[in-house]
Amino acid sequence: MDELKTLTLLNIDIRNFSVLGSSIGPQKTVAILNHFFAVMGDIVFKYGGIVDKYLGDGFLAVFGAPISGISDADNAISAALEMKKNLPVINEYLSDKIEIPLTIGISVHTGEAVVGNIGFDKKMDYTVIGDSVNVVFRLQELTKNRPNIVLISDKTRRAVMKSLLDVREFGEYNAGQIMGELKIYELLGQQGKPKVE
Repeated sequence: MDELKTLTLLNIDIRNFSVLGSSIGPQKTVAILNHFFAVMGDIVFKYGGIVDKYLGDGFLAVFGAPISGISDADNAISAALEMKKNLPVINEYLSDKIEIPLTIGISVHTGEAVVGNIGFDKKMDYTVIGDSVNVVFRLQELTKNRPNIVLISDKTRRAVMKSLLDVREFGEYNAGQIMGELKIYELLGQQGKPKVE
């Protein structure tokens, strides 16, 4: 059954991976992606999220579906920071397979989305759709010129309940008539924990 829920969405993407993929061939590309997805996907599940869909060289993760809780935004923030922290470990593992280290961009947004089964009787996917999904993808685009950055919306910053965030203002994003202007922040860390460079 489809339902409208407040969720926290996380989008992670490898920067310039298509260029790398063309230089190493399809089999190595798949092996690298599978390793990357295994490490980053495990982090999502560790913090109670689900991987909603793979998007070529990235994925969309959802915190708050099928079961939501007051810690969904906190969990997504913790996952984003742990992903960033684990990138050097992934690059060390891949150092004999690729010449240039992987760089990533991560975006996190909290808002309403429809959750449910989409498709038809021969192919059905449990997924999320709505303006909030579009927003997290747009925030991801803002990370393209800044390697290894985590951007969060003000809605996520305000939804965090358990931890104080160390953030820096990044700017504003016009999310259209429905959502209007959204303040965007660069996530530097959680107060009381070391910053992730």
